[in-house]
Amino acid sequence: MIMAYFKDKLINANNAKKSDDFSCPVCKEKVVLKKGTIMSPHFSHQKNSNCVTLIEEGETEEHLLGKQQLYFFTRSNETLVENYLPEIKQRPDLLYKSLAIEFQCSPININKLEHRIDGYANQGIKSLWILGSRYKKRFGQPSTNKFYYYFEKLGFTMFFWLTDKNKLEIRYNCRYVYGKLKYQKMEVSSLHELIQFLNDPGMISSDSINIHSLLEELRKLQNQLFYQNKKALDLQNKCYLRGHNINGAPVECHFSHTSNPVLGKEYLVWKIILLNELMDGIDYKKLLNKTNDICKLKVHYPLINNPKKFILKEYANLLSILSKKGYIRIIGDRIQIIKSLNWFDDYYQKIQKLSQCEGAFVDRI
Repeated sequence: MIMAYFKDKLINANNAKKSDDFSCPVCKEKVVLKKGTIMSPHFSHQKNSNCVTLIEEGETEEHLLGKQQLYFFTRSNETLVENYLPEIKQRPDLLYKSLAIEFQCSPININKLEHRIDGYANQGIKSLWILGSRYKKRFGQPSTNKFYYYFEKLGFTMFFWLTDKNKLEIRYNCRYVYGKLKYQKMEVSSLHELIQFLNDPGMISSDSINIHSLLEELRKLQNQLFYQNKKALDLQNKCYLRGHNINGAPVECHFSHTSNPVLGKEYLVWKIILLNELMDGIDYKKLLNKTNDICKLKVHYPLINNPKKFILKEYANLLSILSKKGYIRIIGDRIQIIKSLNWFDDYYQKIQKLSQCEGAFVDRI
C-alpha cells in the first residue's frame, strides 16, 4: 500500500521518512516503510498481522507505480488513495467522489470480480476497472473479456494503464470481423480527457464485405476438422446427425460478418449450429437455448447490463434474414419453415461456389 498514518494524518510513501513510525489506515497496526531502488516506495505490514488488507500486499512495481500515476490522472485533491470502506470491507485503489478506480494487474476470478462490483454498487459507487500489462497481453482471451464495458457511442470497450507513458489506453469499438478481433484505440492523460472522449469519440469504424476474409474464416474451420480439434469434431457430429456438413452451411450464415465480443470467434459456428437445429414448428426460444448449450456459450460480463441482449440481437437479425428471403415465418412462438435452406455437400463445393460468384454474393447481402 502507498498510504499510511503518521501522527494521525495520512501520508504518501513517497513523502515519508524511514525514521518515522507509521500505522495502517485500516487495522491501525504498525507498518514498515520500504524505499529501495527496485520497487516504488510503499508500506508493508509486519509478519503475523491479521489485517484484512494483507491479501493486497506483495504488490508488483507496476501496480504501485500505476496507483501513483492514476492519482495524478484524476487531477483532483478530492481523490482518496486506498480508502477502506468498512461497510463492504473493500479498499479501492482510488476513490474519486462516487467512482472507485481499480488498477487490476493480478488475476481475479469472475466470482470475486462480481462481488467487488456489486459491493461498490450497493454503496452507490460506480467502478472503473483499468487493466495492467498482464491483461493487455491477453486481450481477447476469456480471462480478460470479463472486463468489457459497453457504451452506446463506443460499443464494447476496455481500459489499460500504460505506466511507461503515464497514459490511459482506451480500446473501443471492439468487434469480431470474420472471426478476427478488431478495435480502435485512443490514449488520454487525464480523467477530464476520458470523460470528454466518452461523450464524443468521433468516427466509429465499420467493416465492409470481404470474400477473401470469408474464405479464410472457412479455411480455419476446415483446418480445425483436419487436425482433429475436439470441439470442432463434436459440432461436426451434431451436423452429421441432421445430414449436414458444418463447412457446407448455407450462405445465409455469412450475410452478417461482424459480431460483438459476447459471441466473438464463435459467431459463425453459432449461426451454423442454429441453422442445423432449425426444424419446422420449433419454439424460437427453445432453438436459441439449444444452440447456446451446444456451443457452450458463456455470458460472463459483470460490467455490462444484461449482456444476453447482444445474443438476442444477433438471433433476431438472423431470423429476419431468413424471413425476408422467404425461408421461414414466425407464428406465435413457433417457427414455420416455408422452404429448405441449401446446404453444400462439403467445404470444397462451397468455396468453389463462393469463389465463382463473388460479386453476386456481395449483391445478395
